[in-house]
Amino acid sequence: MRICEIFLSIQGEGIYTGIPSVFVRVAGCNLNCPWCDSAYANNPAEGSEMTVEEVADSTKRYEVEHVVITGGEPMIYANEIQLLCEDLNKSGKKVTIETNSTLFPEGIFQSEKNVDCNPHLLSLSPKLYQGWDDKIIKKFLALNCKKQIKIVVDSIEEAIDALNRLKGFEIEKENIFLMPNAIKRDKHIRSAAWLVPFCCKNNVRFAGRLQTLLWDSERGK
Repeated sequence: MRICEIFLSIQGEGIYTGIPSVFVRVAGCNLNCPWCDSAYANNPAEGSEMTVEEVADSTKRYEVEHVVITGGEPMIYANEIQLLCEDLNKSGKKVTIETNSTLFPEGIFQSEKNVDCNPHLLSLSPKLYQGWDDKIIKKFLALNCKKQIKIVVDSIEEAIDALNRLKGFEIEKENIFLMPNAIKRDKHIRSAAWLVPFCCKNNVRFAGRLQTLLWDSERGK
């Protein structure tokens, strides 16, 4: 699989915000979202070919418990990601897999050897107007692991749309997050001014994006 970068930072979004984590960023994505804070990783040419073993060894050099496999879109490399997850699980890591929820290869995270190859946390980030598919999202939600859903919104209308779409999904409400559409600090702050009150009014979690607030979405942080 093609890997764009491997680096140590803190988780910027969701349940594990602030947790020191090793990020494994794959290169290549099947979507092209204008608000992407890692758009450089959408191009497979940005990455270098690495084996599962090479990625696992590079990750284990860092003495932290959490590993985040992100992108790009990891499910482009579903078979390799499953093997990587299995390897890291055996070494005691807690793996989060970030996905845009548009690709679900049948049989993913099903081990014939009865070894737990599921991620510790499956982080779904479906896009309201790019590739949203209820059936695929429900397949991910049926997997045997912890799940969260994070949705980027750019207006109150989009926030309402997001909550309406989520009504039919089986997931704990505290694991649903709305995030501002912002890859720069100034827009994040402006967006929070309306999104935080919306979240309070509708009893849903607001997700700040630390990588944007702290570093303006600088690469490798």
